[in-house]
Amino acid sequence: MSLKRCYWIISITIIFCFSVNSQATERYPFVVVDQQGLPLSDTVIEPLVDVSKKPHKSLPLTSIDQVNKQFTPQQIIIQKGQSVEFPNSDNIRHHVYSFSKAKVFELKLYANKPEAPITFNEAGVVVLGCNIHDSMIGYIYVADSNQTVVTDDNGSAEIIVDKPIKAVRVWHAQQADGAESQQILTLDTLSHNTRGQLMIKVTTVDPLPRNSFEDVFGVVSPD
Repeated sequence: MSLKRCYWIISITIIFCFSVNSQATERYPFVVVDQQGLPLSDTVIEPLVDVSKKPHKSLPLTSIDQVNKQFTPQQIIIQKGQSVEFPNSDNIRHHVYSFSKAKVFELKLYANKPEAPITFNEAGVVVLGCNIHDSMIGYIYVADSNQTVVTDDNGSAEIIVDKPIKAVRVWHAQQADGAESQQILTLDTLSHNTRGQLMIKVTTVDPLPRNSFEDVFGVVSPD
């Protein structure tokens, strides 16, 4: 075999290996259970990655509606810098607000749709309420990573990233530590189940009754 041909084969091999490595992905399957060992759906799991060098990109507008005196959907995940609009599909007015550290805002008593969406520039959990209807509670998880996932009805979710991760941030709306609290777990402290999933346990509390006005005062809200 000629020297020139050897160089050609080596070059092709290097290019192929580089191409394979550049497309490699890391998969991290998780399962989340509560203190009774039952699957916990709607748990948010966010990989802790360095986002400081990621280029800014345009993010789509998303929405949380208000239907039958409930936020719909009750929980969403957005990226830091993304905007959310809050249309009101009820035939009564609502007064949406949040006192959360990640975003303090207020949309005073309104019908239909506010004039402008709200932009969320800080990562964290934003708890939504209605100043008129105490039982209305919603959640916006503002993520740093666009690989953030949420568990299904089986408590399962999988993070797929292009580089290895060492830790994740975990959150659930009914966690005992409080609605804005987030756990940071290092992967080397987690055990695997027989299916190879990393196991996470979240201690939860029962959600508050939906019709809090009626529960407190013994009458139905006049709205």
